[in-house]
Amino acid sequence: MYAHIQSLDYKFHNNVDTGDLIQRVTTDIETVTNFLTKRMLDFIYLIVTLYFGAYQLLKLNPTMVWVSFGILPLIGLASIIYFKKIDKLFINIEEIEAKMVTVVQENLSGLKVVRAFANEKFELSKMEDKNRAHADALIKANKIIALYWGSMDALSITQYLLIIAIAIYAVKNGTMDAASVAAALQLVGMLIWPIRGLGRLINDFGKSLVSSDRLNEIYDKKSEFDDDGTKEINIRGDIEFKNVSFGFEDSKTSLLKDVSFKINAGETVAIIGRTGSGKSTIIHLLMRMYEYQNGEILIDQHPLKTLKKKNVRSQMGVVLQEPFLYSKTVFENIAITNKKINNERVRQAATIAALQKDIDTFKQGYQTVVGEKGTTLSGGQKQRVAIARILVQDHPVLIFDDALSAVDTQTDLMIRQALLEKNYQHTTIIITHRITTAKEADKIIVLNEGRVESIGTHDTLKNKDGLYRTLWNIQGKLEEEFEDMLKAGDQDAS
Repeated sequence: MYAHIQSLDYKFHNNVDTGDLIQRVTTDIETVTNFLTKRMLDFIYLIVTLYFGAYQLLKLNPTMVWVSFGILPLIGLASIIYFKKIDKLFINIEEIEAKMVTVVQENLSGLKVVRAFANEKFELSKMEDKNRAHADALIKANKIIALYWGSMDALSITQYLLIIAIAIYAVKNGTMDAASVAAALQLVGMLIWPIRGLGRLINDFGKSLVSSDRLNEIYDKKSEFDDDGTKEINIRGDIEFKNVSFGFEDSKTSLLKDVSFKINAGETVAIIGRTGSGKSTIIHLLMRMYEYQNGEILIDQHPLKTLKKKNVRSQMGVVLQEPFLYSKTVFENIAITNKKINNERVRQAATIAALQKDIDTFKQGYQTVVGEKGTTLSGGQKQRVAIARILVQDHPVLIFDDALSAVDTQTDLMIRQALLEKNYQHTTIIITHRITTAKEADKIIVLNEGRVESIGTHDTLKNKDGLYRTLWNIQGKLEEEFEDMLKAGDQDAS
């Protein structure tokens, strides 16, 4: 199950309820496993016991056999009704439990937000509501289970008393002796109590059936590698979009419309635009996280869809705006993609990412544990760890998806200058809202409402009517004021 989840596409992981998924891979897996390893053996034991018990009892007293099995039709009918009833209740319990796990998962993941808004009371109330709903569903199911088991016990005891009466009558008539009666009652127990245990099997079968259906919902999801390319190439870094269009299935409009541009190997290209203009979507399409509907994407003249997804992704270093760090040391987080990397290479990557000075201030240096999701680091430090992570590999394509948003302008500049001084050629794509970051690029692509509005250098675009000029007039003025303030501060200090 875990391996299958790893193969599912970005769309699935982007929309899945994490709490529900956790519940499926823990509780549901355990329920099915327990049924297969325990109750299936009980079922085999039941069949074997019934067969041999009935065979032996038939030799002692056939009437007892028919009395023992005479109740089977009634038990069968009750079991069918019980199963249909309890199956619906178990489905409801699983769904409620999944919602409860989701509340726990969201609360623990968003603990900072909860504390920041002093929202603990609301979160406790929400958890209590889900917990109460789960308890009520369990109580409702247990009432049905108790009624069924109580009825089965009453039938079994009545049946046993009836057989004892038959045995007494047989001894009185001389058709059975005391030894035969004792043996018969032992054999009757081999028939009645296993039949009674059928309820436990049905109960657990109902649970495992619900769980297996929930697991099959995941198994039925198509692996993204079922639709994959066949070629493997060593990427140089030439990238071209030709009239590419893309829209989500649940949207009537296209997010990207006839997008066309070309990036030459070794170029640094900035993509800039308003929020929702499709900047990050371009990266997702380039890495085949999403599949474009129209047009063509070429990498080194090869159609993207003919290349293996893992081959493409392994040669692209991506830093996201919200990088994910593991609860490991700084060194392990940087070297996560290459366990055999040497210390010098990690230190070099950290220096380029302007992280080395921060690491030097940590008591344990590179062996400092960053905590789950990097909670002990600042936003800028987490981004720089993520940058160092991709730099330990010589990726021919580097992608920064608003990955410098949490660092100051000076650090931003230091990182970009260090990248330019690297000793191997790479194509760099920078998605940013910050003009100061974009203006140093070899080429700037301006997106506006899903279309390429203009392409050019900073000097060209700032004098051309359009979105870039509008942004520059706002951000450029602030930058000039900031520089004036720094100059004034330097003069005062002197």
